[in-house]
Amino acid sequence: MNNENHHAHNRNDLPVYNIKAISQLVGLLPVTIRAWERRYGLPTPRRGQQGYRLYSEYDLKTLRWLKAQIDAGMNISRAVEYLNELRKNGQDPAISPSPATFSIPSLITTPEVSNLRLEFLDKLLAFNELQATEVLRRAFSLYSVDQVLTEIITPVLVEIGERWHRGELSIPVEHFATQFVMQHLMSMMTVTSQPTRPKKIFAACAPGEMHQIGILMLVVMLRWRGWEVIYFGADLKLDRLEETLNSIQPELIMFTANNLQNALHLTELPSILHKVKGKKPLVVLGGQAFQSNRLPENVAAIYLTGMRPSEIVSRIEALLLSDEKIEKS
Repeated sequence: MNNENHHAHNRNDLPVYNIKAISQLVGLLPVTIRAWERRYGLPTPRRGQQGYRLYSEYDLKTLRWLKAQIDAGMNISRAVEYLNELRKNGQDPAISPSPATFSIPSLITTPEVSNLRLEFLDKLLAFNELQATEVLRRAFSLYSVDQVLTEIITPVLVEIGERWHRGELSIPVEHFATQFVMQHLMSMMTVTSQPTRPKKIFAACAPGEMHQIGILMLVVMLRWRGWEVIYFGADLKLDRLEETLNSIQPELIMFTANNLQNALHLTELPSILHKVKGKKPLVVLGGQAFQSNRLPENVAAIYLTGMRPSEIVSRIEALLLSDEKIEKS
């Protein structure tokens, strides 16, 4: 087998799907697929004997990958650029997909991302809300939600926090930056489309915990992926929590705590979950309080710490989807 045939064999280039079939399999309108072909040269169907477009398994995987990037918040032109970068580096996702079944493509840090990060930091330090908003608008037009949150917003907030702890910044600067990001995350929550996934997620900060940005990022990412996440905010008291859980019947509950004292309030969870009717939800705990601490063994929980927000989201999706497979078996 020569190199060209070997490459075609690896790519599954045999044309088998008409445009109606490929449209249904990918979840894109035929007009969208044709527009991408004209504008970006992707996918690359062949013509059958009667002149109709015919798509291969490789085309199908390429379209699904592109759609996944768009669903995550990336625009199509940037998704095509990203795909071409991966192909150039021998990492075509339609040939060699990531072994992590539920993960999104690896986040990348380019000079443009670094420039956006520095510009965003400068605007926040100058209390320039309008220009900081414009920086985020440009960032979201180029990169996915996950990339902007993880590669731009998070490092900037960490840098501001570290400068404040070193006494280089005043408290108003730190508060302004935190409130600015909080407002944008809350806005992003409100503009997500209707949930497309069947399961519900309960999310809140532990009693006494006031730091919301970390869990808000997770909520935004999950909502943008189509999950129904019901968010209860900071400092959620556990009094009569079982009533709420019985009402919404979530498949997974997620709490975060940065302070150990706040985290210890969650030792009440077993007695609360005992009162929940039907199947008990999975419990996921995160935040700085759990980096080196765990609750007593009677609190059956999954600890997700020391990971990027996008990695935590992928783990949560894997837990929910794995649980779904168990139910169906």
